[in-house]
Amino acid sequence: MLLTFQRDTILKPLTQAIGFVEKKQTMPILSNVYIKKSGNTITLVASDMDIQATLSVEDGMVGDDFTITLPGKKFQDILKAVPDGEVSLDINDSKTIVKAGRAKFTLQSLPADHYPLLRINDDCVAKFTIPQNVLRSLISKVQYSMAVNDTRVFLNGMLLEVKNNELRLVATDAHRLGFVKFTLTEALPDISVILPRKTVLEMYRLLEDSDDSITIKLYPHQVIFETPNKQLISKVIDGKYPDYERVIPLTNDKLALINREEFLRSVQRVAVIGIDKLKTLTLELKQNLLTISCRNEEQEDSRDELVVQYEGSAELRLNFNITYIMDVLNSSHEDNLQWAFFDNQRSVLVTVPNEVNFKYVIMPLRA
Repeated sequence: MLLTFQRDTILKPLTQAIGFVEKKQTMPILSNVYIKKSGNTITLVASDMDIQATLSVEDGMVGDDFTITLPGKKFQDILKAVPDGEVSLDINDSKTIVKAGRAKFTLQSLPADHYPLLRINDDCVAKFTIPQNVLRSLISKVQYSMAVNDTRVFLNGMLLEVKNNELRLVATDAHRLGFVKFTLTEALPDISVILPRKTVLEMYRLLEDSDDSITIKLYPHQVIFETPNKQLISKVIDGKYPDYERVIPLTNDKLALINREEFLRSVQRVAVIGIDKLKTLTLELKQNLLTISCRNEEQEDSRDELVVQYEGSAELRLNFNITYIMDVLNSSHEDNLQWAFFDNQRSVLVTVPNEVNFKYVIMPLRA
């Protein structure tokens, strides 16, 4: 069976799908990408048995309908290596010949009917739509707070919660917490699921910076994200997420308004000398002045000062993990951020002035 297509027609969706192919797995077929041609539609599926991505393109291939699986990474590398233009697939039993110009590659294929496609086994509990650029922005504001390889599996993910007709996203690694919310137009029941870390990161990569809508469907054990040409099915983490509302401080009354860009540049400057194993960044705050400093393991140090809006009489000195500071400064696009302190030991609340939809909580390091 001979089929032809333009290289970029398949390369783009294949590149988007390849992140869902599990690199370390016991089923060889999961290294493959499921490819199906039906009429004018080409569908690519990649899965690791927990997350499955489906991407479709129209009018992308000339030839008879077929279904096959090909080694995902190898097929991507071939399409990247050949020049832009026409590519052909000659499918014969367990082998597929890929040709582009005078280049020729032979790949082992596996039967498509052996590919373990994920199925939906429950009834939908809640369904709503949201602009893709809005969801992308919400995820970007909190995803960095997810834990990495924590033994408490539920921390290695993000809470997606519908409550009081708001979509709420929460991520925490027990040392910091990110919270963001968005008001929904649909009337929905309260429900929450914990999305795996991989789902969150790959979902963010698939989202487009456009007003086009994405539909989110919540099930007892799965979640689906859908656009006209993309679908992501993911299992959810079984567990009880921490009561995040108790973590957000309500009594921090020492307020400092700090220019985000100036703060970021200052932190980058003091970090030039290197930083100790704890990645300790020290902040000292007194009336209208913020001092940023750090020390490395050779006992060298650096410091910088910023003029800020802080009229409190109490002088504060706190140590933080520099990564926690950098993450919020890099992910935000606001001109100014408000930093609310209580004392030298308790957590700090970072918000956007006159904005209630975003909160970031950081625990200081013990002196």
